Amino acid sequence: MSQARKRLRKLLWERKYLVAPCAYDALSAKAIEATGFDVMGTTGYGMHGVILGEPDTGLLTLYETVTMLKNMCRAVSTPILADCEGGYGNALNVARAVKDYENAGVAGLFIEDQKQPPNCPFIKPAEVISQDEMIGKIHAALDARTDEDMLIIARTDAPYEEAIERANAYLDAGADMVKILPKTKQELLELPKRVNGPIHLGLYRNKGINDGMTAKDCGELGYKIITFPVSSLFAQTYAILHYFRYLKENETDEGYDGKFMEFDDYLKFIGVDRIREMGKKYGLDK
Repeated sequence: MSQARKRLRKLLWERKYLVAPCAYDALSAKAIEATGFDVMGTTGYGMHGVILGEPDTGLLTLYETVTMLKNMCRAVSTPILADCEGGYGNALNVARAVKDYENAGVAGLFIEDQKQPPNCPFIKPAEVISQDEMIGKIHAALDARTDEDMLIIARTDAPYEEAIERANAYLDAGADMVKILPKTKQELLELPKRVNGPIHLGLYRNKGINDGMTAKDCGELGYKIITFPVSSLFAQTYAILHYFRYLKENETDEGYDGKFMEFDDYLKFIGVDRIREMGKKYGLDK
């Protein structure tokens, strides 16, 4: 498990920036790894969807998230940087969450300063806890980790000027990195000049914040980890709905105008060759 953390730390040292698409289950994690990315994030927004079929309103429990993270870490060797929501409670809950996330195998996590239960700020304006309470959570997270390579990121959902103040305070408190959601393109352009440490940034399509910008553009501005939190979730959901609408209308999938992976290609992607080799090794194919 620690090898993934060491690899992430090494990548952060060597690279100007890292692109980290976000997974929400073991299958999406395998797809990210198969396409050659060096690191991936996770999305509480996506996990709310695939586990509960619900919007991101803080309904996921620590147990549900950790179970999914264990499956994801078992499915891939690529370092995973996980969404730890608001730490699932106060500083004591944060300490437990960090231990559970570390045991699941993630390479790092971020904790946000929203009031509990947290929610996606695109759904409802975020309310934040006090700066002092969040610093207590950061200290609890740092004390709870047993592997110093485990990356601890502090996210703030405060308004722009307050977010900058909080981000710098969180870095002073020992956070390895901070995460801020810019509300405008101007904020996105200015943030790296005003934050005294590495920044984790999420990019969102058609929100008017990062339109026309690539991960490289953001890396050149000074952002260290650039994620795409919900794009793969939306692409997959669109494809599934498109397929089922066709099937409902035609009662066959022959002639479907979307793309299919071939049966044998899926088996290869999902790891059938490894299973067959294990079968030979352990005499299961006799």
